[in-house]
Amino acid sequence: MAELVTTDTPVAAPTEGVPPIPGDVAELIRARVGERPAPLVEGLFRSSLVLDRVPDLDRVPDPDRTGALGLPGADAVPVGWLGGLPALPAGTAWPEAGGRPMQLLAQLDCAALAAAFRSTGPGAEGWPLPAEGLLLFFHDELLSDFTGRGCRVLHVPTGAPPRPAPAVGNGVPAVPAVPVRAAWALSAPSYQDQELERLFPDDFLVAFDLAQDLAERLPRPEVRLLGWCDTDTGRPEGHRPLLQIGSGALAVEWGECVNVSFWISDEDFAAGRLDRVRHGFGVA
Repeated sequence: MAELVTTDTPVAAPTEGVPPIPGDVAELIRARVGERPAPLVEGLFRSSLVLDRVPDLDRVPDPDRTGALGLPGADAVPVGWLGGLPALPAGTAWPEAGGRPMQLLAQLDCAALAAAFRSTGPGAEGWPLPAEGLLLFFHDELLSDFTGRGCRVLHVPTGAPPRPAPAVGNGVPAVPAVPVRAAWALSAPSYQDQELERLFPDDFLVAFDLAQDLAERLPRPEVRLLGWCDTDTGRPEGHRPLLQIGSGALAVEWGECVNVSFWISDEDFAAGRLDRVRHGFGVA
């Protein structure tokens, strides 16, 4: 049985309310680590939104992919698009990287996201992002900046018409627009997250085995807003993932890159500041 973290080991307190933990997940945690550490493990869980393609109207829903914990079902809420052209207000400059226009990866409606967060979750409250307007996620498609500066997140008012990319060189190929819906989902840390590892400083395997158990119980989606990182992407210290997009969710060619992520510092997340988001990506 795992030993509880000692009092001289720093453990960051959760920055938001602990989401409700399903009974079978709570039992899994206690079976792996015991009664005393279990509440601290549960305190690390985060609420998130899983984004999934809006089903075609003529497609029969797959009962194995709807209604399951962590996968949007019939109650999922349409929230915007992956890809497409951004609705940029007049006077708002198109984000650039190295003198090149960035590529739009997602355009999400804040009011719809907040509605999905509140209506599809079991008691989910406290939507932490803007409740109105649009969130536009841009990135450097060449993945050329390893300092994390190759992305931008803009919060803009709704109602602006779509704007084509500036005509620079060969231009920026637009990612084909994919309408998406969202539903609340529980998100757990992995063994790569220091917050979980610090709970068991004397036995790394406890954190590793627990994370593996949770990964099997809670699906790892292609697209997640908020929550914990679902991939092997490096974690910038003091940051959390804001949006994660797997290459399988988009009709894009990223070479060996298999996912792109946007990271926000805990400080900026608490303050609602989106102008210092960092870029991350993973390779096969």
